Amino acid sequence: MKWLMFPLLLSLAACSGTRALQASKSVPQATLEQTVQVGSSTREQVRAALGDSTSIRFDSGNEVWMYTYPDGSPGGGEYIILFGQDGVVKKVRRGEVYQLKK
Repeated sequence: MKWLMFPLLLSLAACSGTRALQASKSVPQATLEQTVQVGSSTREQVRAALGDSTSIRFDSGNEVWMYTYPDGSPGGGEYIILFGQDGVVKKVRRGEVYQLKK
């Protein structure tokens, strides 16, 4: 059941609209990967290193933060961080930024 939580949270984050993703802070990908360590990095450490981001907080206490990074493709990429109730990084995911077709 726990393996369903991260995809569900990502789906909910995507449903919040592209406005949230466009508001994300752009950070170099290497900085993201060096700063965010699953199981040890805390919200405070990530905020201190990368600055504020777009975030979605859930009633469960979990929180998703989204950053963008330039990757050579139109729109760049996105880096999504899932924090658990304890404020520690539980999972990360990176990929292309979702773009609405006009």
